[in-house]
Amino acid sequence: MSGIYVHFPFCKKKCVYCNFYSVSRTDLKTQYIDALSQEIGLRAKELGDDIVETLYFGGGTPSLCTIKELETVVEKLHSTFTFSKELEFTVEANPEQLTPEYLRDLKGLGVNRLSIGIQSFDDCILTLLGRTHSAVTAQTAIENAFASGFNNVSIDLIYGIAARVKGLWEKELEKAFSYPITHLSAYSLTVEENTLLHKKIKNGTMPPIDEECAVNDYWSLMEAVERHGFKQYEISNFARDGKISQHNSSYWAHTPYLGLGAAAHSFNGSARSWNTADVKRYISGCKNGAPPREYEALTDKELYNEYILLRLRTSAGINLSELQQRFGANRRNKAEKFLTALSPSLFIYDGNTIALTAAGKLHADNFAMELFETE
Repeated sequence: MSGIYVHFPFCKKKCVYCNFYSVSRTDLKTQYIDALSQEIGLRAKELGDDIVETLYFGGGTPSLCTIKELETVVEKLHSTFTFSKELEFTVEANPEQLTPEYLRDLKGLGVNRLSIGIQSFDDCILTLLGRTHSAVTAQTAIENAFASGFNNVSIDLIYGIAARVKGLWEKELEKAFSYPITHLSAYSLTVEENTLLHKKIKNGTMPPIDEECAVNDYWSLMEAVERHGFKQYEISNFARDGKISQHNSSYWAHTPYLGLGAAAHSFNGSARSWNTADVKRYISGCKNGAPPREYEALTDKELYNEYILLRLRTSAGINLSELQQRFGANRRNKAEKFLTALSPSLFIYDGNTIALTAAGKLHADNFAMELFETE
């Protein structure tokens, strides 16, 4: 099994919290699409005979591309790799681009899963986050998606925003679940360096993150998802009817994947590589037959640390037999001893698998750091 991620680094405007690579130079799109096609050809042999099970167009904002531009990439991919008949094909989109016509044409490309960047259903919060759509546009986009025949729709929401008045987060969750969405990604607002949010907090134009607010919002989220039949399968991701993100789940399972486009990362099971986070350099490199990339061979210690970090985030948890097979009995014993010594409210243990509860997931990163090998 393999997955392919394609990065489209174009945005109309940088959101205050975003740390992903993006540019506003949409005049470079035509050259970029040509460069993507060239990179696909250059990396045709990297997946070997693997069947591609998931295809994910992320960004940036893939939906800023015309259907013709996306079609060029899709056709090149299909002529280069072998795709499963059950392919999960996700496209990230901003609400303002999801017109009935655009959605119809996305379906025509084979897209069968949408990830819509809603973030909030409140205009004041959207403005605070630097989003360019309105609450009405967000609602219309979701309605258009279902009217166009999409039945696997995910939306993103952000919580832990102190500026929300009391009760607003709960109202936004009820608005989200009033639609027949199958997946919700809900992220706590975090401060990343080199973001506008970091700068605004540093210069005092925005208040610092309120951890108590984030925790309270998390528990409101957990109550709402349970009431509406959604299951938490990763700290920030919830699905009903088994509609988990197969693509993102492959990341957490350490499954190899191929990343294409500027700033895209790839993983082959033992090493990572990543393309330059510079659109112009990327375009130039592809034209010259070698997009600028960096490589990192992961040590056994680094693979173990990643395994612990990723698995503790998921509801599947750590399979102790697998941990021992891959990383040795000593590491299994260390993980088992540490995690089963926690408060019983923080974990579930069946003798071979240890998974954190909803309460435990609030501390997943801290627990992972306790288990990391640093020397």
